[in-house]
Amino acid sequence: MMKRIVLSALLLCAASAQAFDGEMKFLTAEKGGLTHTLVLSEWKKDSRGVPSFDYVYEQRAGTCLFRLAGHAIAGFEEEGGVLTFDVFNSQDEHGKEVPPILSYYGGGVSFSLPEKGPVREVGLAHKLKPDELASFCGNKDTKKLHVAFKRR
Repeated sequence: MMKRIVLSALLLCAASAQAFDGEMKFLTAEKGGLTHTLVLSEWKKDSRGVPSFDYVYEQRAGTCLFRLAGHAIAGFEEEGGVLTFDVFNSQDEHGKEVPPILSYYGGGVSFSLPEKGPVREVGLAHKLKPDELASFCGNKDTKKLHVAFKRR
């Protein structure tokens, strides 16, 4: 009985985690004419309460177009019917704790989104494979893609 109560409480907590309706589009422009776009869509939770979404990331510079698309699922561990999500409490540059973030993974791409509340910031990271690096619009010397999007 106690296990059912704990699992129910955890699922309720997970249900209170942030979500979005429809589609969310993030756009940033950087030096050198390089533009990054991230679209998140199809937010859903499975029967255990694990959230996931579809993503499309595009990078443009002139005629160059680099694209990553896939499905990201929240990182979690399940033990004895209890879900534990990958939640981190980061610090800002002054050492002050910032709101917790939840990590999502899919196809070698990782995302960090706020654990609760509206999606205002998204972090995207990916280690580029050789074939991806060939079509990459940015600096070819860097094998790591790391972009932070802030919603206004």
